[in-house]
Amino acid sequence: MESASVESLKIGDLIGRGVSGQVFRAEDADGHDVALKIFDEGSVNRDLLARMTRRLEDGGWPEGVMPVIGAGFNKFPAVRTMPLAADDGDGGSLVPRCLQHRLDEHPGIESWKLVKALAKALAGMHERRVPHGNLKPGNLMFDADGELLVTDWTLGNMPGARDVDFTDAVLYQAPEQLKNPGGYLEEAGYRWDVYSFGALSYRILTGRFPRCHDTFMQVAPPPGQTGREGLTADLGKIAENLEEKGGAEVEWPDEADNALEKGFRECIIRCLSLDARKRPASMVQVAAEFEAVERAVVLDEETENLLDQRRRAERATRRAVFALGVAVAGAMVFGGLWQLALAQLEGEKSKRAEDVSALRATADAANQAEADATAEAERARQRLSYERELWLTRLEASRLVGDRLFSWAMEKGHRQLPPLDGREQRLKRLERYFDDFLTRTASIRELADERARIRLALAEISLAKGDAAEAKLRLDEALDAWSVLKVDADLKFRMARNVLLLALLHQSHSDDEAGAAFARARKELEAVPRREVDGDRLDQLLAILDFQEARLLASKGEDSKALKQLLDATQTLNRLAEQRPESAVLKSELATCYLSSATILEGMGNLGDAREVRALAAEELLAELKQDPGNDALRLELAGCYGAMAETAVMAGDIGGAEELSAAAMKLLDGVLMKQPENTQAISRKAAQLGLRAGIMRDRGKAEEAMKDFDEGIRMLEAISVSKPDNVIVNYRLALLEWQKGRMLGMAGSRDEEIALEQKALSRLGDLEAKRAANGPSAEQLQRSTAYLLGDLGHAMQLAKRPKEARQAFASAEALWESLVGSRPQSEEYSEALMWCRQRLSAVK
Repeated sequence: MESASVESLKIGDLIGRGVSGQVFRAEDADGHDVALKIFDEGSVNRDLLARMTRRLEDGGWPEGVMPVIGAGFNKFPAVRTMPLAADDGDGGSLVPRCLQHRLDEHPGIESWKLVKALAKALAGMHERRVPHGNLKPGNLMFDADGELLVTDWTLGNMPGARDVDFTDAVLYQAPEQLKNPGGYLEEAGYRWDVYSFGALSYRILTGRFPRCHDTFMQVAPPPGQTGREGLTADLGKIAENLEEKGGAEVEWPDEADNALEKGFRECIIRCLSLDARKRPASMVQVAAEFEAVERAVVLDEETENLLDQRRRAERATRRAVFALGVAVAGAMVFGGLWQLALAQLEGEKSKRAEDVSALRATADAANQAEADATAEAERARQRLSYERELWLTRLEASRLVGDRLFSWAMEKGHRQLPPLDGREQRLKRLERYFDDFLTRTASIRELADERARIRLALAEISLAKGDAAEAKLRLDEALDAWSVLKVDADLKFRMARNVLLLALLHQSHSDDEAGAAFARARKELEAVPRREVDGDRLDQLLAILDFQEARLLASKGEDSKALKQLLDATQTLNRLAEQRPESAVLKSELATCYLSSATILEGMGNLGDAREVRALAAEELLAELKQDPGNDALRLELAGCYGAMAETAVMAGDIGGAEELSAAAMKLLDGVLMKQPENTQAISRKAAQLGLRAGIMRDRGKAEEAMKDFDEGIRMLEAISVSKPDNVIVNYRLALLEWQKGRMLGMAGSRDEEIALEQKALSRLGDLEAKRAANGPSAEQLQRSTAYLLGDLGHAMQLAKRPKEARQAFASAEALWESLVGSRPQSEEYSEALMWCRQRLSAVK
């Protein structure tokens, strides 16, 4: 899949428009016609779409799924190119080759073929762990030969998508999807697709919706049209209608023509169950059931044909025997004068004929018995195959749940989960269970990947127990087991992280193997495909490695190597912290990555004391600075440590400690700026500390001093912004300072000035989001800051008696928080912010 952007294509005529964007005919750099989709920013979850598209692409596109030629999901606007599936229509317009434009051909002779092709395509998607979630006639395309191509997965009513207008896809969706699209992230999407497949198949085969037909036909686009204008949808109400008015069992309008059709229909009825638990687990199971029905019918037909052949043979034998008897009787009447020897010869022939007939009958019976046994064996094999497919499907669906429960059991404590007591006992039970699983399944070849996964879990248990020798043995066994299996990027990342944990465990035990273990960990981490995982998290782990390896080198007297490692770790972590300067949680996590190997070994995520951790790192830097006092790069990095510690101290309520640390950072930064007055990084960090100090002065009631610091910080950043307008970190910090100053002016009663500054900061954040620089804050970080800023702006508008503008600000903030909650449903911060915003919005009159 190539990279794509609007600039790289020659855009032609508009083909169509949907709730998630517009589709154009376009020409690529090689002169080939393609279909270009330009996504509406508020109607698509970029990360989810990119991740699911990569899964489909890995290993080759499944049969019946529209391949993606190029994509730019991280660009603005987000785009995707696919093969052009449209024909020239009247007046030179393009008509998409999709089911929506061919609905009037169904039901027809091709209907069952289309249903089976759809089942196969969706089964291929589910095998790649990609639920579609957006099935409708307009998303079922056809190639030039009339073969089905499914497209537009993970669009429409999806978690994280906002501003989604009415789409006829909701007419085919299961009630639970209509009520909670966030369930897609919890593996519910497979059974959603099963229901949607049933609803689409029923309409293709009968021309009717299986439930609420009259109501749905009033809003469904007619054949040949892709939508209806001016419609809005209450998805919760649609779900209620399905459950209340459509609760009765779905029935077919006529009888099945044959046993094959009857079997297919029964399967579709199970797909349409309103109780998700009663539906097939995924389309893999549905496709297996379709194949089982076909095989059973074929076997029944073959058996009946064999029986017919035997009955015809028996009738022919009886006629032949009767004719032979007549002939023999005539010969006896007219041959009475023949010699006795000739009569005896004829009698002997007759006896031999009877023996031959008996032998043939015996052979026929044996052949029939063999055919019956073969048919029974085939039926038994089909039952076993079906049960195996069902088992493996359920195993795949429960695997992620099992991984989450395993992670929970391994934790000593977690912010988002209730505490589990008796950790040591839990680890022993898990260990016994996994060992027993390996023993019981050792001979089952199909579970090789599951056994490899279990071996990896056993290695992680050994790491949690602190047993370095056992952990190394088990981790080697796990890596060896996975060496012959397919490993995706997330699993590769997980294994590399475990190799790092093993190295840290060796170091904590002062093992001689620590140096080699760190080298192995670096090799594994650098082999992880960065674009397919969380790149910041990967950098974070590499920084852990740099820092801990630096300590090991220093203990061996290799000071120069240790300094280089330490600088690499510090620079990486400061870069990550600067991308989210407002986030205390990130600063704590990054600080933990410097020295807290014990916390890492106990779960990689339990927060330690950020100030103490950064203090340890700062001590190392300070020691090096004493040896090399003229090193301004060291001063700048040490100032970054102190500044981040100061910001964390403010979040923790330690104002005195924050002032001391901020003063130390300012002193170092002033020293750097005396020698390098144009150093952008030093100016940016000093402005951030001025903003921090201004906030402390403001809270102490020293408004004049606070305003002076705000103005000085803004002036410094504006000067850089003029000369270097593309510096995203500077513009981000400038927006935050303008926002803080505006809040302070509002507290002083200058409401109009507050609103003006907050609107200016909002515009600046909007520009940053539109540009989306790789070295700046992420899309999620920008959305989070913008959502908070919109909340403050709405509050200011409310106090200024401007209710209409207040509602607009609160509504925009609410939409952003809904998107953030959709992308991270477990975040308490996002959920609480959304609740606050909704309360504010309801209070505006």
